[in-house]
Order: sequence, then structure tokens, then C-alpha cells
Amino acid sequence: MRALSLCLGLIALGCGHASGRTPSEAPRAQAEMRTLLSELIAVDTSNPPGNETAAARIAGQWLREANIEVALFEPAPGRGNLLARLKGTGNGRPLLVLAHLDTVPARREEWATDPWALTERDGFLYGRGVQDNKGMAAASVLALRRLQREGGPRSRDILLYLGADEEVGAGHGLEWMLANRPELREAEFALNEGGLTELSEDRGRVRFVALQAAERVSRNVVLKATGPGGHSSAPPVAPNPLVRLAAAVARVGALPFPARLTPAARLHIQARAPMTEGELGEALKRIAASPEAPPQEAVDTVARLDPALAAVMRTTCVPTVFHAGTRSNVIPATAEATLNCRLLPDEDVQALHARLVAAVADPSIDVEMNTRAPDSPMSPVGDNAMFRAAKAAAARVWPGVPVIPRQSTGTTESAMLRRAGIHAYGIDLFALTPEDARTAHAPNERVPVASLQPGAEFVYQLLREMTK
Repeated sequence: MRALSLCLGLIALGCGHASGRTPSEAPRAQAEMRTLLSELIAVDTSNPPGNETAAARIAGQWLREANIEVALFEPAPGRGNLLARLKGTGNGRPLLVLAHLDTVPARREEWATDPWALTERDGFLYGRGVQDNKGMAAASVLALRRLQREGGPRSRDILLYLGADEEVGAGHGLEWMLANRPELREAEFALNEGGLTELSEDRGRVRFVALQAAERVSRNVVLKATGPGGHSSAPPVAPNPLVRLAAAVARVGALPFPARLTPAARLHIQARAPMTEGELGEALKRIAASPEAPPQEAVDTVARLDPALAAVMRTTCVPTVFHAGTRSNVIPATAEATLNCRLLPDEDVQALHARLVAAVADPSIDVEMNTRAPDSPMSPVGDNAMFRAAKAAAARVWPGVPVIPRQSTGTTESAMLRRAGIHAYGIDLFALTPEDARTAHAPNERVPVASLQPGAEFVYQLLREMTK
């Protein structure tokens, strides 16, 4: 019965003959994807410290076995960046495909499985990086191998970049590569993470494929309170730094941010509204009908039912880190809190800083923030080569599923590529429910088993279309 259920799930999610593989080839492809993904996840690349070189060497070996040109670059020991090239005719500028090999850390005691072992349980594959972003890395390596085996003319080179230091961004990854490897800047298009392939809650169908064309910008804000400190047995009359800071963080945490739609968010919501049912669908229809002034009641409904979707409509600031105190019997002389703000691409940062200062409402607390403009351009959407290729690829893997633009809630390296003049787009190769997607940086990161091979097939079909 379980085998039958898995088979039905694979058909619903887009396997079968839509891939163009013969029945004898499909098991091999599935085994390769599982094997390579297992090998990559087995390398602990938590950042910090990173250790991406070990994972890059594994991917490099798989590429070299297919006679694909590979080079490894290390800005610092262990911080390896892999760059591979699959040659084309040169009729078009190169296509850059990228995935990052570093992950956020994982605590074994918080996981139901070993985070550094790809583990199948109850229809899911668990492991740190299975979503973010080693699944994309494995699928991209295998897509290049398959294209190499098939031969034939390709209109453009494919550059595959498997990078370091995406999660922290301390300069050992793409920033360094763009400065030191000019061939990356030759690319016309880039394919990266950051999209969304949404699976229905009953896991019976893929609802849509969303290509990320714009993104919010991450900007940290530090609140700092100081005081004389002292012994906890004789507290001063004035509140100590920790008390004042806690009150300020509570006020900022309750600060509302107005909703407004950027061009990419507007296109996404207008496309989502007709295909969304129930209370959420009605709220999206109201927002789509008034994109210049989204009705607050409708925005509140979206925030309650789909927080990630609501986040694309506003800037957000969330307290994430506290630093204060050394011992239980010492009043701290300094207390700091970090807020992670995600700015809309056209946010007025000076005005945002002023709002935060007003919310803190305590002149003794410093509010430190980089107030330069976000500088996060949008890639073209509509009838261009990437959207045409994505629609053709999706039609083969998930017939009838629409492809729509997206502004992502989080930050990717695509903004850096767009600033370099490259039209960058993000995908999520694996079909996920919103609940699945929320595990990306959390304990028990997972993807549905039935989403694995269709996702790998989508990457291959997309690269094939882009190099016709």
C-alpha cells in the first residue's frame, strides 16, 4: 500500500514519462540524486566555520568523471568555491547556475535525525542543507553531467558555481569570486535559489512555480544600552541597561509596518489571487484590486493565514539576538540587542531608522543602523528567455502548472548579481508545502521524497531550454 501511495504521489508531482527518460534510466537518475545529495549532506559545512572545500571536492569529482572542466578557488583555507564550465557554441552569453555549499548550524539534540546524514522517514528526506542549498547543488551537478552525456550543440556556455559563505557573507564566496574571476561577469542570466514551487496542503498537486525576480534586503540594527553596572544585591534606583533594553525591544517588536506592493510583489499577488481559494483567496483578490493602497483588513488576513506571503508586502524588523551580563550576581554595564530587518527593495532607510528611534523612545539607547539605500534591482519579468524556458520546463515536469514572478521574503546572492548587470532569477526546485518550506533554517529540515526527482528534472529541463 505504501509503494502504491508513493507511486501515485510521484505521478501527481510530475514524474513518469513527462521527464523524457526511458523507464530504465529513471532508477539510475534517482539513485544518483540520492547518492550525491547524501555525500554533500554528510559534510558538515556549518557557517561558521564553513568547510566548503570538502563538499566542493565531492561535487568536483562527480563533474570530472563526466569530463567537465572544473576549478577550485580558496580565498581562505577550507573556504572553497567550485567553478565548472560546460562549453557551448558561444552564440549567446553564458548562463550562470549557482548554489551554496555552506549551511546554517544544526544542534543534534534538536533534531529527530542526524542532521549530517540524509535520512528517509515517513515520506520525507531529512538533513541540514537538503533544502538550503545542497539539493540545488546536487541537481545542478547531475544536470551538467546529463547534458554532457547527451552532447549536441548548446547555444551558450553553462557556468556552474558552487559557493562558500552565503549564509554569513563574510567575503569568502560570491563577492570574492566576482572580484577575482571575471568570467562570472560575462553571464547574461543566472539561476539561483529564492523561488517557490508550492505544493498543495494535501500534497496532491503543485499549485504554481514562482521565479524570484526581486528580493528584500537584510539589514541588522543594534540597540545598545549602557550604565554603571554593579552588584546585584544593591540595585540602583534607575533601571539597569538590561531592563531598559528589554523594554525598548518590546516596543520595537510591537511596531507595525505599513503594507505596500513593489512591482514584483504586485505581479505575484495578482497571479496568485485567482488560483487561491477560501478566505486567503478573497483577501488576495482585494489586495490585487487595490495594489497602491492594500486594504489593512485584507493584509491582516494574509498575515494570519500565510505569514511568508504577507512578508513580501512590507518591511519587517524582528529581534533575534541579546547580549548582556556575565554572572547572575552582576548587574551588566552594557546590554545589546540585534534586530534583523528585511527591507523592501525601495525602502527609505533614513525614514525607517527614524521610526525605530521613535519606537525605542529612550535617548539613552543607541540605535545603530547602516542607512545606505538597499540597491536591490529587479530582474526583467515577462516574455524573456528565462521565463520562456521556465514555462517550457515546468510544462514537462508539472503539466498545466503556471509560472509566475516572485519577490522573495529573504535575501539571496542574486541582488549582488543584478548589481553586476546579470539578470538573476531564483527557483525552488522542490515542490514544498508552506510547512515544509519553514524547516529550511530550522531543526528537521526536510523535503518530500516525492518532490526530489521532479525537482532535479526541472533543473535539467530548464538548463536544456536555456541553451537551445
